[in-house]
Amino acid sequence: MTANILYHFAARIPRFYCSKKHLYALQSGRSIVTHISSTTSLLRSDSTDNEVYLLGTAHVSEASTKEVIDLIHLVRPQTVFVELDSTRAAQLRNSGSSSDSAKNNESTSPSFDLSKITSHPLFSQFGNKTGLPNNFTQILEHAPTLLKKIGWFPQQGGEMKAALEEADRIGARCIYGDIEFTQTMNEMKMAIGSIIANPTALSNLQYPSGDVMSIFGGLLSGQSDPQQFVEMIKTRERSQQITRYLQHSFPSVYNVMITKRDVHMARMLRQHCSDGKVVAIVGLAHVEGIEREWEELGKQQRIAS
Repeated sequence: MTANILYHFAARIPRFYCSKKHLYALQSGRSIVTHISSTTSLLRSDSTDNEVYLLGTAHVSEASTKEVIDLIHLVRPQTVFVELDSTRAAQLRNSGSSSDSAKNNESTSPSFDLSKITSHPLFSQFGNKTGLPNNFTQILEHAPTLLKKIGWFPQQGGEMKAALEEADRIGARCIYGDIEFTQTMNEMKMAIGSIIANPTALSNLQYPSGDVMSIFGGLLSGQSDPQQFVEMIKTRERSQQITRYLQHSFPSVYNVMITKRDVHMARMLRQHCSDGKVVAIVGLAHVEGIEREWEELGKQQRIAS
């Protein structure tokens, strides 16, 4: 059954990793994490028979919304897990259609003014010392916009609305797996504030790789259609390139926006989604961390038993 679901899903999404032979081999194996595509993984457990189909999305991607609907339709899960807290889920349920939610996403999502960091004298000092490109200030100030698109920031995107609607349609229960929005935002402001108060933290800045520069450059140049651009970078490899650079440059911000939420969501999946089939919808930037924490929790469980 698992292989049949994945094989049919393969026909609906690009960059599918597994061959038909590989998919049917999954029926006899119990690998903990299996990469299905550039946006999708299958998480399994040694101790239970449940299966978690983890789908990474871009919050402004219409294609992500379709992938959510297709995957839930194919898997017919008992549980749908979403990267929302209860407050944001209630707001989303009371909003318009999933397409309206996608269009309104930019106006309702949090924004952060990083100009207090980029205008600090030490920013230029460290930038010159490290050999940062001349347009790095512009890149950094536009970073929150791009990070929202690939799933760093808690959002109320069309794909989350679609997940809630599809769960209701098939009678699946919903698990709101994210940390409370207000807690994350307060910690985020504190992290940015700590950088402003102690700007020597900017010494972590490194020259961006060519891949990272091309990602930001394509967005800032205005030459790429924003929607097409988001689809182009909507792979785990591209997401990792961006997040790993920012993890090194701004570790305190990364810890709040990614690490803490990855750990929380993986534990929520383990604790509240241990029966039957589960479809979990999260921003693409969280997929790698959730996979890693899922495996770590499995190791701890095996040692304890």
